[in-house]
Amino acid sequence: MKIAFFTETWHPNVDGVVVALTNLKQRLEENGHKIVVFAAGETKSEKKRKNDSTYIFPSIEFIPYPTYKLAIFPYPDAEEIARKEKIELVHSHGMGPMGLAGLYVAKQLGKPLVGTLHTNIQEATHYIAPIKPMQRIAKSVAWRYLRWYYNQCDVVIVPSEYMKKECEANGIKNVVAISNGVDIKRFKPGRKSMWLNRTVVMYAGRLVKEKNLDVVIKAANLVKKQVPNVLFVIVGTGPMEERYKEEVKKYGVNDLFLFIHGVKNKDMPEYYRNADVFVFPSMFETQGLSGLEAMACGLPVAGADYLAIPDLVKDGYNGYLFKPHDVKGCANAILRCIKEKDKLGRNAREFAKTHAIENTIKKHEEIYLKLLSEKRTRK
Repeated sequence: MKIAFFTETWHPNVDGVVVALTNLKQRLEENGHKIVVFAAGETKSEKKRKNDSTYIFPSIEFIPYPTYKLAIFPYPDAEEIARKEKIELVHSHGMGPMGLAGLYVAKQLGKPLVGTLHTNIQEATHYIAPIKPMQRIAKSVAWRYLRWYYNQCDVVIVPSEYMKKECEANGIKNVVAISNGVDIKRFKPGRKSMWLNRTVVMYAGRLVKEKNLDVVIKAANLVKKQVPNVLFVIVGTGPMEERYKEEVKKYGVNDLFLFIHGVKNKDMPEYYRNADVFVFPSMFETQGLSGLEAMACGLPVAGADYLAIPDLVKDGYNGYLFKPHDVKGCANAILRCIKEKDKLGRNAREFAKTHAIENTIKKHEEIYLKLLSEKRTRK
C-alpha cells in the first residue's frame, strides 16, 4: 500500500505525536508499505527531504506555542504531490491546515480517509482563551469543529478507550480505539548506571502548562521528608521550562530537581531504566505514550486521575492515581510507588506487553486493507 500521512508536527519536534507517527511509519515500511509524509515545517518553500519521502510545507509559527507550525495554504501542492506519488489511502494525524489538506486530497483523489485524533485540543483552550468563561465557549467550539472534521473520515482512530467514549459522546462516528503501542523489546527493564545513590522520580514530556508539572514541584518536599535521597529528573523542554526552574527555587527544592533536555527518543530507554518511579501529572493525555514507555521499562507510575491516564494506571496494580491538583495526593502516590516499586514495576511491565506495537501495526493494516477493499468493491 502507498499511504499518505498528513501531520501538523514532525521532526525536529520531539513530542508524543511525532514519536507515535515515527514508530508507525517505520513499522509499516518494514512490512513493505510506502509511507509519504506531508508535514508543516520551518521552510519558506515546499521541499522534499532527501531519501525520506517527506514533504515539508511552508508554514508560520503558532504564536502561543512557536515550536508548532501552521502550514500556509498547502492544498493545491499537496494534491499535486499526492497524484504524483500515486497515493492509495490518506491517513490524517492532525486537524489543522495539514489535516485539512489531507481531507482535501482524499476528496479530490477519491481515496479512503483515516483520521487519528492524537491531541486533546479541547483541553488546551487556554492558549487562545485566557479566562475560564471564554475557555468553556472555546471548548464547545472545538468539539463542534472536531465533529465536523472527523465525521468526514471513513474511520477515526483514537489511542484509548477513554477517548473513544469521549468522541462518541460528542457525536463523532466510526471511532476505533488502537493503542499507540510501545516497542517492548527496546523499552525493557535494565540495571541502573546513573544516580546510583538516589531514589529517582522521573517525568518525560513537553514542559507546558497542561502537563501540570507544578503539582510535582509542590509535592517534592513532602516526598523528601520520607525519602531524603529523592531526585526528580525532568526530561524534556518547552515554553514553561524557565518558569518551572524558577518555581523549584521558589519552593526551596532546587537541589531535588535535575532538568535535562535534548534527549533523543533512541536514548530514552536508558533514562527510564535509571529511574525508580515515573510521575505523570498531565491533564492533556489521549493515552500517554511516555507513561507506557516507562511501564515497559518496569517503572510504576504515579499518575493524575484525569482523561486517559486511568486507562493506563490501575490503582494498586501498576501504580497509583491522584487528583490532578492534589499536592498531598501526588506526594502520597509517589511514596506508595517507591515503597511498592518491585511489585508494581513487574505488573507495569506485564501491562505494557498488552500494548506491544506489533498489535498496533496489525490493527492499522487491517483497517487500511478493509477500506481499500470496500473502495474497490464500490467501483
